[in-house]
Amino acid sequence: MLPKMTLLPFLLEPQTRNLKENMPCHRPVSLLRQSLGWVVSLLLSLLVQATALAQDRILEKAYWTDTTGTASFEQARMASYTPYTGVLSKGFSNNVQWVRLKIDGVPAQEASTLVLRIRPVYLDRISLFDPAQSTLSSALRVTGDLTTWRSNEFESLHHTFQIPALAAPREVWLRLTTNSTQLLHVEALTPRDMLHEEHGLWLLYSAMLALILTFLTWVFLAWLGDRDPVNGIFVLRQIVLLLYTASYLGYHRILMAGLLEPPAQDFFYNTLVVLTTALSVFFEYRFLREYVMPMWGRWLFRALLLVSGVAMSLLIMGVTRQALSLNMLLNALGLVSILVVACRVRLPKPDQAQADSYQLPKSAVVSYYLLIIAVLALSILPSLGLLQGTMLSIYGVLLYGLISGLFMTTLLIVRSRQIESIRIAVANSLFLSREQLAIEQKRRQDQTQLLSMLMHELKTPLAVIDMAVSTRSPDARTSDYVNRAVNNIKGILDRCIQTDRMVEREFKLQSQTLDLSSQLQQWLQDRHDKHERITSSIVPGLVLCSDLQCLQIIANNLIDNAFKHGDAQAKVQVSLSAQPGDDGRPGLLLSVSNCPGPSGWPDADKLFAKYYRSTSAQRQSGTGLGLYLSHKLAAQLGGELRYQHDAQHIRFELWLPT
Repeated sequence: MLPKMTLLPFLLEPQTRNLKENMPCHRPVSLLRQSLGWVVSLLLSLLVQATALAQDRILEKAYWTDTTGTASFEQARMASYTPYTGVLSKGFSNNVQWVRLKIDGVPAQEASTLVLRIRPVYLDRISLFDPAQSTLSSALRVTGDLTTWRSNEFESLHHTFQIPALAAPREVWLRLTTNSTQLLHVEALTPRDMLHEEHGLWLLYSAMLALILTFLTWVFLAWLGDRDPVNGIFVLRQIVLLLYTASYLGYHRILMAGLLEPPAQDFFYNTLVVLTTALSVFFEYRFLREYVMPMWGRWLFRALLLVSGVAMSLLIMGVTRQALSLNMLLNALGLVSILVVACRVRLPKPDQAQADSYQLPKSAVVSYYLLIIAVLALSILPSLGLLQGTMLSIYGVLLYGLISGLFMTTLLIVRSRQIESIRIAVANSLFLSREQLAIEQKRRQDQTQLLSMLMHELKTPLAVIDMAVSTRSPDARTSDYVNRAVNNIKGILDRCIQTDRMVEREFKLQSQTLDLSSQLQQWLQDRHDKHERITSSIVPGLVLCSDLQCLQIIANNLIDNAFKHGDAQAKVQVSLSAQPGDDGRPGLLLSVSNCPGPSGWPDADKLFAKYYRSTSAQRQSGTGLGLYLSHKLAAQLGGELRYQHDAQHIRFELWLPT
């Protein structure tokens, strides 16, 4: 198990998304594959560049395990060693590991010293025993993360020793004690090769940190837009992961050199290890909660989080090795547990899913976890001491963490866009529902107003008819009352029908070319009983293309309105002339004006409102629909009905294009 390393932070969940019809689902997958290829190619090229010219001067490596931890150098020197290659992998252990290195001879003209570079950085204490320097005061030297960074014998992020370069091969010994897993990789390089590799590794490490910071920024910006909890937890985990990665690579020893002593730096790093695992478990839990998770799965995640809390408590109490061992066990069990839970979750039913959420297909989630487990096994098994280690054991977690980070970041952004699309659709649906509700409420209000108006306006005519029926010997005067009452009822019903047919429903205009001057003269002549009250000024021969029925309704409504509400002793003035519109288009202007009567002056702001009648106008029979209907019909004809007045006259003007 990787000691001061955590694996779960790199299980960056696959939140794959099927984009909407304007972005096919295969497109993000294709882009993701290309991006992963670019990242892998970049990192591998940097790694190859960093190591291509370096020549490791170690000929043989062998180890001996001191189970007592008390062996002296002379005892260790005489012990029986076991050869190994690559990275020493002994897992968590209280034992002391002795490593014997056989160093190749180096010509004097090539280099006078060699640099032993030791990785990873989290190893606590490494002691060097070099018989070639036994006569010097520096026969025993120590490095590790419990020593200061400035104590490095060669300036590097890693632990280093400098030893003399001899012409003949020789042996040196290292003694390793650590609370972390016992992974140890040692190289012997000339100073020139060391500088070349360090520059390459600095570039590689900078690229890793830049990518992690880029992933963090992308998802943070997405979270600012949608406030998605999954994105928010990912951002928090990525912040800790960024600190963890920087510390894993050794930057914390440089940045904190003047602030904290090495033991405090070590505690800070160990805290990041445990905290990153805890946040990773919580992130996995929150992600899988987007699905329908079995109850035992919830309890399993809670148990994992409890174990993480115990590991943090042990670390605070100073039981470091047990805390890190438990944390690594949590990483191993967490991988299997997450896969098991992922296999048991199911997509929510449509009626159970939240309106602004989106879940990946279950097969995609399970496939991703299987892939991650297969890949990370190459790092987990050497950390447990079950497999011979390689460089992948040290850097594999970071490499695959970056790949998973890119994968997860891309899919989280796709997920955020998909959720935003869902939210927009929901908002549109809600808006349409509210609009429909408002329309329905308006319709009910109109029905209520219509019934109220009918009850009020029909009451008087019906009372007149009832009185006439009750009269035993009706005379001409009574018959006249009855006729007017019936006409009032017919007028009320006609306006209601016209309004419903021509305004409230879809109405198709029947346009035709007509002589409006002749038609208006005819409509005025049809008013035999009131013809003497009309003064007209009609320019002959004015022709336009319009709907005859609509024009007749508007003209009759305006003239009726003038007769009904105007001064009974004054003339009603009707005029028709050619007049261009405000925009310069040619047109006709029909004007009807009268002097105010008992109804007084109308309210200009409410005049064309449905069912509007002024208080004084309610003394006479009416619907409040005439001007409303006329105003709507004028708009349908492409014209405009407007109210104008001067000191003595109320005037309505109808302008129509020709």
